[in-house]
Amino acid sequence: MNVPSSHRWDEVACLGGLRFSTDWPAWVIVAASLTVAFVVMWLYLRETASIGSPWSWLLPAMRGTAVVLACLLLAGPVWHHRQVVGNPAKIVWAVDRSQSMGQQDSQSGMNANRLRRATDLLFGRDRDDGWIEQLRETHLMDVVAFDERSRVAWSSEMADSAFESSGESENKPNDESTRSSELLEQADGLQTDLSSPLSLVSESVRASVDADRESDAGDSEDVASRVVVLFSDGRDSAGRSDAAELATQLADAGWQVHTVGMGSVEESPDVGVIDVDVPERVADDGRLAGRVWVKHYGHEQRTARVEIRSENAVVWTDTFAIKGDGKTPVDFDFAVESLMERATLNDVRGVDRDSVALSLTASVSIDDVVGEDAAGSIESDEDRLSVNAANDSMAFRVAAASRERRLLILDGSARWEVRYLRNLFSRDPAWAVDTVLFGRGTDSPVVKRGEDFGELPGSARAWSRYDAVILGEIPPDQWTWADASRLSEFVAGGGGLIVVDGRYGRVAELLSVQAKQATPSSAYPPRVPNEANATREARMAALLPVQFNETDARRSDIRWIEPTDMGRSNPVMLLDVGGEGQLGGGESGESVEIWKHLRAPTSMTSVTPQPDAEVWAEAVDGAGERSPWLVTRLFGAGRVFYLASDQTWRWRYKVESKLHSRFWNQLMTAAMQPPYAVRDEFVAIGTDKIDYRVGQSATIRVRLLHSMGLEGDAVTSSTVDALVLKDDHVVASIPLRLDDPQRRTYVGQTDALPEGEYRVRVRASGFDSAALKATTPFWVVPPRRGELDRVSVDEATLQRIATAGGGVYVHESSADDILSRLKPLSSGRIVESDTPLWQTWWIFVIMIALLATEWWFRKKVGLV
Repeated sequence: MNVPSSHRWDEVACLGGLRFSTDWPAWVIVAASLTVAFVVMWLYLRETASIGSPWSWLLPAMRGTAVVLACLLLAGPVWHHRQVVGNPAKIVWAVDRSQSMGQQDSQSGMNANRLRRATDLLFGRDRDDGWIEQLRETHLMDVVAFDERSRVAWSSEMADSAFESSGESENKPNDESTRSSELLEQADGLQTDLSSPLSLVSESVRASVDADRESDAGDSEDVASRVVVLFSDGRDSAGRSDAAELATQLADAGWQVHTVGMGSVEESPDVGVIDVDVPERVADDGRLAGRVWVKHYGHEQRTARVEIRSENAVVWTDTFAIKGDGKTPVDFDFAVESLMERATLNDVRGVDRDSVALSLTASVSIDDVVGEDAAGSIESDEDRLSVNAANDSMAFRVAAASRERRLLILDGSARWEVRYLRNLFSRDPAWAVDTVLFGRGTDSPVVKRGEDFGELPGSARAWSRYDAVILGEIPPDQWTWADASRLSEFVAGGGGLIVVDGRYGRVAELLSVQAKQATPSSAYPPRVPNEANATREARMAALLPVQFNETDARRSDIRWIEPTDMGRSNPVMLLDVGGEGQLGGGESGESVEIWKHLRAPTSMTSVTPQPDAEVWAEAVDGAGERSPWLVTRLFGAGRVFYLASDQTWRWRYKVESKLHSRFWNQLMTAAMQPPYAVRDEFVAIGTDKIDYRVGQSATIRVRLLHSMGLEGDAVTSSTVDALVLKDDHVVASIPLRLDDPQRRTYVGQTDALPEGEYRVRVRASGFDSAALKATTPFWVVPPRRGELDRVSVDEATLQRIATAGGGVYVHESSADDILSRLKPLSSGRIVESDTPLWQTWWIFVIMIALLATEWWFRKKVGLV
């Protein structure tokens, strides 16, 4: 395919450029020359002010021009002329500058890091000519530096600008000035996107095709060879696009893609923490359970020690034997009560914390040697150290809640699931449980609505008292549109809802206007109108994360429950009990294996997830077919979960309530909106999370607890600002909008904040700033990159890209094979020449002619 010359990478042109032989930059020389000329002209204008125009300004202008030429000549101007003859080949050198390219591969006897070795190949090392110098007379070249995105770092067509400050008279790209671009100096890119440079070239191809169509250019002209050479270790940590697919597209457009593997083929000996799975919240008197992911290479048959620290104190530690290279999950479980005491030790008097942010650090180290080498000697302590010490630890945080939470359980019968859930949370001092059972066979055949304990909340205010609601199989004929509306508003305002379906199919009936007519009886109210039912149906359908299948409404023959890929990444699905009642989990205690050994439900409802819902667990039947079992979605500021069966109580078999309790506590934590973190006498402050990613906005919630004379319209007109502090300095003032006048709650969002630790305090009109003492912290952290998880060369990926692009892959040790392939591709040449302007006679003639003309006109107008 012929690509017309509409882009710099496809141009054939004659180019010229001006530079100077002095050590000063061009802009300094020009600025100094103009400054001197203006001074001369200003002095001259005082002398010509008495004569008429145009001589009053023409004479100073002529002398100023001569002065500018004289100054420029003193700087030694040189005109560099560059002409492209024939059809030279085009090469794009794409150099990876991500963090993994900063590895030195010292175990292979290499001193410079990978980025430096790549640039040495291109620009030369010491007095040796690099590839660019060897090809500069026959090839057009660009150097593209890439990490998460691509940028042109050097171009042979713009090379003059790189040498204006070099003091050299020839354009030699092996000069150190070509490394002046910061893009080629430091390997500090946060991620690697191997598709990025190929995408940049692909865009140039599309632009060329579009320009060809607009100009109706033909394809008959000879087209030069076009090549991309990719220098990288092949580890694509961004994973945005398939680089091999883009290489195929470039091959179809007439490009070749070669790859050069930079670094060691074998993984460097290393041990490090690559991730920590932990819930966002935990009860202040409960236990924190999670998982530390440890990578290990080159330390087989050794023992690794994993520790979790709070400040300088070790709060949990464990060891495991390293078996082969790879990564190992290490589960942890420890009480947080002692950490709470230390965290609140220095709290300001009069400030109460509903939740405390616990800052923790997970670290790993080689603890000991399990075996000896072949010679019977134990390796030295120095050999045990990780090559990359930066990943030996990882900081994380969790919010420990101390406020009593309120839970509302609604059901139409005292089924086993409801009984065990009520007992589970009633025994937990962190919870206040309100259970409302109504319908046939219960103590309340007809539901009672109101504000009291044991009544279905009859107003939005009554619903707002709860943090979460468990909704079971309530009688559809007693659930009105008003109930559905209030429940929707409760969830949208930040409440948590968990719907537990059962064998009666009543949850599906809540979404149907064909709900069964109640049996005529004075004990039951008449059925609500169809319009109201339709409103109720719409409300509930918009709220629930699933749609109910009309056919095959029930599924049986369920063999086990299995978390999905999305579910495995969420702490809700971690169920390991640390060696007690392994249930077939084995020594590794893999959570997925435990799920497979849990007692499966005898039957469940067949549903389809809503388009915006997430399936966290599926039921697998005897035929291997899967059906959603745990589905969730966000609804406003709250979250809704749907369970397709009501038999988690059967998990209590053999291990009592350990698995059942852990699952439901973790599920409840995920469902609820975080409460206000801290309060004093006048204000409560909270953020929706304690950890934010760089670029995210923090949501700040404030509630005025004391009116201070603010009532009615005064509350509406009150000004409340959130002050964001970093290192005790205010970095942002966030105006908060009134969210609920009756509850005097305010909400606002910060702009995107840079990485760091921040604190929030409140400023409100009508309140003394000294009285508002409550502050709460939050952190802004960079996203998990995974750039240094593996640092060896991924030859398979680079080979696949090269094959797709019609090129070859070579390791850096055989990189000269690429150069030998590139040299014969060009059918043209680039002719470059320099003309020293300060040695040309006509420049002096022009300057002398200006001065002579100015002298002659000066005499003509009568000036001495």
